[in-house]
Amino acid sequence: MGRYTDASCRLCRRERQKLFLKGTKCYTEKCPF
Repeated sequence: MGRYTDASCRLCRRERQKLFLKGTKCYTEKCPF
């Protein structure tokens, strides 16, 4: 099933660094960055 990645994850990708906008999710392997 496709997972909807939030706009905040897209910001991380644009800045090319982890911005930790999703909190603890940014620390997991599920983080696209």
